This record gives sequence, structure tokens and C-alpha cells, in this order.
Amino acid sequence: MRRIVLTLALVALSASALAQVRTEWSGSVTARFGVAIDGDLSAAGARAQGALDGAFGSEFYPTAAFRVALDLEADAALDRTEFRLGEAWARLFLGDVELTAGNQTLSWGSTDAVNPIDRLNPRDLRVPIDAVKLATPMVHVRAYLEGDVALEAALLPVFTPSLPPEAAWRSDPVPTLPPGVTVVETRPARDERPEAALANVQFAARAQWRPAGFDLAVSYLHLVRDTPTASAEVVPTGTPGQVVLQPVLRYDRIEVVGLDGSVALGSVVLRGEAAYTFTRDPGGTDPTIGNPSFQVVVGGETPIPGGPRVVLQLVLDGTTRDAAPDGTPGGVELGWRTMAILNQAVNARTDLQAAWVQDFDGTGLVRPSVAYDFASGVTGTLEAVVAYGADGTRFGDWRNRSGATASLRVAF
Repeated sequence: MRRIVLTLALVALSASALAQVRTEWSGSVTARFGVAIDGDLSAAGARAQGALDGAFGSEFYPTAAFRVALDLEADAALDRTEFRLGEAWARLFLGDVELTAGNQTLSWGSTDAVNPIDRLNPRDLRVPIDAVKLATPMVHVRAYLEGDVALEAALLPVFTPSLPPEAAWRSDPVPTLPPGVTVVETRPARDERPEAALANVQFAARAQWRPAGFDLAVSYLHLVRDTPTASAEVVPTGTPGQVVLQPVLRYDRIEVVGLDGSVALGSVVLRGEAAYTFTRDPGGTDPTIGNPSFQVVVGGETPIPGGPRVVLQLVLDGTTRDAAPDGTPGGVELGWRTMAILNQAVNARTDLQAAWVQDFDGTGLVRPSVAYDFASGVTGTLEAVVAYGADGTRFGDWRNRSGATASLRVAF
């Protein structure tokens, strides 16, 4: 599919003599340097991004459009040098219908930061607090109907997993073994990602109603989970009490049903989003398959006169616990957290932002930043990350990754 999109883009450029074509280059170069609280470098490199956008036909009513984006990154602290194709798609405007094919990123849902419905794209989780979306091959159709109704459908022909967290950002699970059993070898993890086959094709559909002042949408997604369920196979060695451990990464088939919406009440916008994830192990009896879960997010945003714009959210996470050895259901484990985001334009050059996530178990993360525009397109940013909590908690295991990062970005 990537070859098809690139070919379409080249044909589009060569056809400029036959049709009205408009193209625009854009991009940025960013240098970053960061230090963690334990003294390790968290960033020491640069990133260059560029994109070519084009459209055919009249300025206000184009008949087609395309985009090709490239991403080059090198970071000594993360031992990372890579060249990646970003969004690369071609789009046709067929009256009230848009048809897009190629590498795409889609955003579904209504809430900010925490979006239980927004599951179509895998993410770069190497640094989990950033969780950048990755463009993935898909065909997307959007139709605008009468009565302020819009319908969307997406088809993902091949599976693309998220990039897993780096060692400094993850805690690998330790299996429970019977007394007297010793692991003499741990083999490299066996990654059982789905192959390209008709049975593994993913798809999703969404219907949205957007009259003046509010919107309401329902979504259904038939996916393969882009983060694996980790389990371990115990392999006997022939010596009593000694075993070999074989970690296995499997990607579950899931069905996601979601509801989201928002309403504007003066200067206040209220948002809500909820999704339930069905898996092939509803009772939690199979450790190789992830358990069903749900997530509910409610919140709102408003500007404070003379102050920052504030976003507040309350998040409820629910996961089916593993069943007991005798098959007794484990019930549902609930977790609550809150999130607050503040944005303040101090003046024409300086912007302040702060994000705070607080779990009800006493753990949390604070992320303040200040950005300053030295000139048009030249922005410097100083950011800090502070994680706190006990070991084994959502944010407690990231305490040593707390630190500060400085960056300089030149956009064109």
C-alpha cells in the first residue's frame, strides 16, 4: 500500500500540466537534550520531519488531495537512529463522501489525552508518557449525510503493533513458580504477531450526530490489540526442579464498543467517553489472553478570565481479574484517577502548560513546561517530568525517569 500511495503522489505531481495542482512543503528540525533524576541522559539527539501536501481542483472545492510525510530521528541517549514513513495517503472527494487510502492517523472520540475509543492507530510507547501515534495502512471512508449525521468506516488490511516501552520504562512480569523449582534459563521472547491474512483484517465503523452545540457518536471496532499479552511457558529440562522459561507475546483479538459526546454550555465544554473491550477470555481463565476491560472518562474545559484554559477529567478503569484456580470468577478491579491540564499564554511569545495525573492510590505524575518563541518558527521549550508513588504502581516504577528536557525547534 505504501508503494501505491507514493506512486499516486508522483503521478499527481507529474499531472500538474493537466489539472490545477497546489503543493506545499512544511517541516521542522528539533534538537533535544534531557537528563533523568538518576543521572542518565533521557534525550540527546535531533529529529527532522517533513511533509508534502497537495490538492487538485479549485481552492475551496478540491477533487483530490495527497500527503507524504517523512521522519528522521537520531538520539544517542536512546541508541536510536531511524528513518520512518509517516502519513502517506491519497484522498478523493466524491461529493459528500471522502475516500482515503494509505498510511493514516485517525482520531476518534471526544475527550482529551485519555481516549478509550481512539484505538485504530498503534503508538510509539518507547517513552510511554509521550505515546505518539504511528501512521498505519488503512482505507478510510467518511460520508456526510443530511441531519448533521456523519458516518465513517476504516479497513486495516495488515497488523501493525505498537513499539514497546524501553527497558528503563517497563517492569517485566515475574511468573510464579511452585516451591523448589528453579529457572536455569530464560529464552528470548517469542513474538507471535498475526500474519497478513484475511482472518486478521481489522475494521471499524462510527456514526456521529453533530447538531449545533453538541455531538454524540457511537463506535464499533474489530481489532487486534496492538500491545501484546505477555505470558510464559515453563519447559522441563529433564532435571528435577529445573526449568527453562519461554516468554511469549500474543496479540489478542478484541471487540470495542464505545459511546462519546460533548456539549457546549456557554464558555464551558463538557465531554464524555466510554468504551468496553471484549476479549476471547471473558472469564479470565486463560493467562495467555487479556481480560475484558472498560474505561469511562468524563470532564470539561473552560477558559478562566485572565488566567489559563483548564481541562479537568475523571477516569474510571475496570478490568476483569483472573479467575481462581478452581474457576471461580475474580470479579472486577476498579481504578480511579484524575487529570488536569492548564494552558496559559503569558504574552505573544511565552506559553505555559502543566499536566497533572493523580491516581486514587496516591501515585501520580506532574509535567510542567514553558515554551518561548525566539522568532517566527523558532521555539525553545523547557519541560520537567516528576513521577511519584510506591513500587509496583502505575507511576511509582517511573520515579527514576523523572527529570528535565530542553529542546529547540525550527519550523518551516
